[in-house]
This record gives sequence, C-alpha cells and structure tokens, in this order.
Amino acid sequence: MNIPPTDGQRVAVEALRGLVRDIYLAVPIPAAHAALVADLLIDTELRGVVSHGVMQMKRYVGSYQTGRMNREPQIRVLHEGPVTAALSGDGGLGMIVAAQAMGMAIAKAQALGIGVVTTTYHDHLGSSGKYVRMALRAGLLGISLSGRNAAPSYDLAGTLVGSIQGSPPLAFGMPGSAGRPAFLLDLASHTDWDEECFRKVPAMYIKAIGFSHVANILSGTLGGQMLPEFDRRHVPFQGADQSGFHLALDIARFTSPEAFAADIDHLMDQTSRMKPLPGFAQSSLPGGRAWAKEQDYLANGIPVGARALADLEDLAGQFGLAVPWR
Repeated sequence: MNIPPTDGQRVAVEALRGLVRDIYLAVPIPAAHAALVADLLIDTELRGVVSHGVMQMKRYVGSYQTGRMNREPQIRVLHEGPVTAALSGDGGLGMIVAAQAMGMAIAKAQALGIGVVTTTYHDHLGSSGKYVRMALRAGLLGISLSGRNAAPSYDLAGTLVGSIQGSPPLAFGMPGSAGRPAFLLDLASHTDWDEECFRKVPAMYIKAIGFSHVANILSGTLGGQMLPEFDRRHVPFQGADQSGFHLALDIARFTSPEAFAADIDHLMDQTSRMKPLPGFAQSSLPGGRAWAKEQDYLANGIPVGARALADLEDLAGQFGLAVPWR
C-alpha cells in the first residue's frame, strides 16, 4: 500500500508541476510531452500513489539520457476500427501513448458506446488509475491494464510465481456524481511471496497470478508485442518493453447514468460508515481514501518524501533550474 511520506515536506501543486515540466523540457523532450507527463505525474501524486509519482523522475530522465527511451516518439496507429484501435508508442515513455489511447477510447465510447485501444512498444506508463480517471471525468466507466506478452522462455524448474514478469497493474473505475468519490480499484497484481501466508490462503496467490496474466495477455499479447517488429529482445529502445489496454464504456447504453451515479454514491457513502477492518482507522472502498487525499493535497500541498525531494533537487541542479521549495 502507498503510505503518505512523513520524512519530506508538502509542496504546492503548481510549484511541483512546474518543476517537473521544466525538467522534462530541459532533457529535452517536446513541450507538449513535457506538459502531459507533468500533468499525469501530478495526477498520480494527488491520489497518494507515491510509488508511481515524482519518485519515478530520476528513472525516467536517466532512460532518456541513456537512449533506453525515444525522446521524440511518433505515435503510430497500427489498426483501427469503429470502436477499437491498436497503437505503437515508438519506444517512448508509456504515459504519452497511454494518454492518447484512453483519449481515443473515450471518443469512441461517446460516439458508439464503447472504445478499446491497445498500446505496445513503450516504456513504463505508471499507475493505471490516471487513465481510468480520464474516463471517469467524462462520465464513463474505465478500465486500464498494463503488461507484457509471454516471456521468451520460463524457468521450468520454478513455480508459477516466477511467471508473472514484474507486477502488472490493473485499474477499474465506476463514476459517481460530480464532487463525490468514484469507485476506483487501482492496484498492482503481484503479491509478495510469503510461504506461511501461502499455506494459510493459497487462493490469494493463485488469484494474483491469474490477474497478472490477464493484464499481460490483454496488454502485451492483444497489443501485438510478440510480433517481430516489437520483440523486446531486439527493439532499438530497450526500455520500451511494455504494452497497455484501455477501455471506456458509456453507461447510458445500459441504464440511466444519473441512477448509476446515485447508486455508486450510496455504495461509497454507506460502506464508509461501516466498522473498519482490523488495523485500519476507517472503512472505505477503493477510491474513497484517494479522493479525500486529493481534496487535502489540492488545498494544502502534496507531501513529497525526502528521497524524491533529493532526486528532484539533483535533477534541477543538473539542468540549472531553480527549486521552488528552497
């Protein structure tokens, strides 16, 4: 679970966004891409997903500088139909092509009820929840997954735990009313191995492995990552070894959007009043606590941990940029 850092300081939202954007401009990458990535990282931080926010900046900038990622990717449409599309990220940062993919899925859903767009040949796209929130802001149901195609080979002496390939993320969002928390399940599919825990609840691990492979198949395999052109062993940009799956659904094609939102509001409100689980201070379905954090962080600044602050200061110094919190 992502826990708000306590060893750093709060930074005003626009100050943090501006520094992140300026660092990418200095790399350099195109201005539109720098602004987009900054917006997506801030969106991630506002929801308290510390692991996939500005903490990733050092890694991303390093990948650009070492040539593992394409600084100026030309997004390419591989296939397109009325409600579907498949995109190539051209070796760039996954956020760039993933945002375009969900934007296409939203437009198709608004026109025809559903939109599904896959992406391949790109680097990390971060947490999947931010793409689902794009759909939620349009009043649509959203799903976003990321992963890889089947590995070239598997250790046959190992167990299924070794077949996961990282920790594919999955996010599912259902909108409530404006100004109310939506239901948003945004999680990594991997569960850290614990033999004692496995012996007590083996189904938990079996389900997690299954979810990981669902994300990999719908992203990497459906996206075409196994095709020779995108074979991650031979692509020019070696960091671009991931794929994605992005879906938007128009609720009005099934039922009243207002009634749907009201039911989500009722669900989120009632469950928040229930007795908390052991070890928790409050009861909340996925999306509730993150929504509350966003309201707090927008008003009072984003808590940024000491390590992430140090990395940002180092990057700012490298490019001769002022640090807004000094």
